[in-house]
Amino acid sequence: MGPKQPGPQYLKTMVETASAVGNIIALYERSLFHLRNARESLVAGDIARKAESLRKAMDILYYLDNTLGSVESEATHILHDSYQMLLAQLSLANSENSPKSLALAEKWLAGLLEAWQGIASAEKDQDPAGQSP
Repeated sequence: MGPKQPGPQYLKTMVETASAVGNIIALYERSLFHLRNARESLVAGDIARKAESLRKAMDILYYLDNTLGSVESEATHILHDSYQMLLAQLSLANSENSPKSLALAEKWLAGLLEAWQGIASAEKDQDPAGQSP
């Protein structure tokens, strides 16, 4: 039995100490990772791996959508609609093995990630010490 890898503990600490926006960014990044795996699998003809990667990305999007809760605001409606469009594209990518649908979903999710990264940057600018509330 080899030495214990620090990865899981580091990840756990990162998630527990990150801001809410930081956690959202991490989830978007992980979803994009799975979408890249799905694209590579689709190109390679590994349909089972493609489906598994898409399932993981979709699970993250369902989680993000569910965390919106019952808060009624324009932002939550926009995010909900965005997640629903992404999920529809990923369903098409899966059922039709559509690289076009997968690429479109990747593009949309990357745009959302960029927006959240902008929010994180603005938060840092407002709190130069880097301390969360």
